[in-house]
Amino acid sequence: MRHPRIKPVGVDTFMHVYNRTVGSTVEFPFGDVEKEEFIRRVKALDRYYAIDVLAVTVLGNHFHAIIHVPGEPPTNEEAARRYSEHHDGKRCIEPDSLACTKLAMQLRDVSQFMAELQQPFTRWYNRTRLRRRRGHLWADRFKNTVLECGLAVWDCWKYIEMNPVRARIVATPADYRFCSFGEWAGTEKNPFAGAIEKHLMPVFRDLLQVQDLSELQIELRKEFARMKAVDDRKQPDEIGSAIAVAAEKEPFSTRTDRRVRYWVDGLAIGSELFVKTTMARARGIAAVKKRKLVRAINSRSQKTDLYCFKQLRVLLE
Repeated sequence: MRHPRIKPVGVDTFMHVYNRTVGSTVEFPFGDVEKEEFIRRVKALDRYYAIDVLAVTVLGNHFHAIIHVPGEPPTNEEAARRYSEHHDGKRCIEPDSLACTKLAMQLRDVSQFMAELQQPFTRWYNRTRLRRRRGHLWADRFKNTVLECGLAVWDCWKYIEMNPVRARIVATPADYRFCSFGEWAGTEKNPFAGAIEKHLMPVFRDLLQVQDLSELQIELRKEFARMKAVDDRKQPDEIGSAIAVAAEKEPFSTRTDRRVRYWVDGLAIGSELFVKTTMARARGIAAVKKRKLVRAINSRSQKTDLYCFKQLRVLLE
C-alpha cells in the first residue's frame, strides 16, 4: 500500500530526496551535459523556492539532494518577488490575489519543487536526443527521507557526496564536479553556502567543533580520506592520524563507503524521540506504538544515537 508522502507542516524540516531513471542499474543515460543541465535547474529552483538546497549529487542514472523545507510559507509579498525574479521581470503576480496565496504555499511544497525539477528536465532530455525520445524518464515517484538536524544530516551529507567514490568514478568527491563538494573544492565557493550557514552551521559548530565553512570543508575532507583508507584496508594506525574526533562517527550501518538503503527508504532518521514524533504526526500515534525502530550501527558494529523508522530486509544495495 502506498502511504501519503511525509511532509511535516509548521516545523522546519530537513529531507534527503532521491530518484533513479528508468531502465536497469547498468544503464547510464546522463552524460556530462545532462548532469550539468540538471544541476543548473536545481540551482534555479533553489533561488525561486523557499526550499533551500544544501547539497546535491548527480550520477549517470540517479541523483541525491539534501534540502531544508521551511515550516511556514513565505509572505505573499515575498512570493510575488520570487515569482517576478524567476521570470526575469516578464511576469508578475499581485501580492493580494488568491493566486499569490496559492503560489506562496507551493513555494514550500517539496512535491511541487520536485515536480518542477523533474518534469521540465524530462521534456528537455527527450527533446535533445539525437532521435527524439518520448515517455517517462524517472522510474518512480521521488523518495524522501526526513532527517533530524545534526548527526543525521551530517552523515547523510557524507553519504551522498561519496556516491561517485562508491561507483569507482573518482578517488575522492573533490574530483567529481557534478556533486556540490566537487564544485566547492574546485572553485573554493560552495554553491549553497548561504543555506549551510543559515541552517547547518548553528548546529555543526557544536557537533563538529567547526567555526566556519573552511573548517567544515576540512572536516568533510578528513571523512572522505578516512573512508578511502578504510576501503583500501589500511591499518588503524595509518587511518587514525587523519581523523578528527567528530569525523569518527560513521554511517545503517552508518557507513558512507557502501550503498545504504536506509538513507533512501527509511522515511525518518534521527534520535529516537525525533523519529517517533515525526512519524506520529504523519501516521498517528498507533502506527508508532506498534513499530520497533531500527538503531544504526557503525563500521565497528557499535550502536550509535541514530534511529530509523522503517525496517528494511536488505541493508546494503
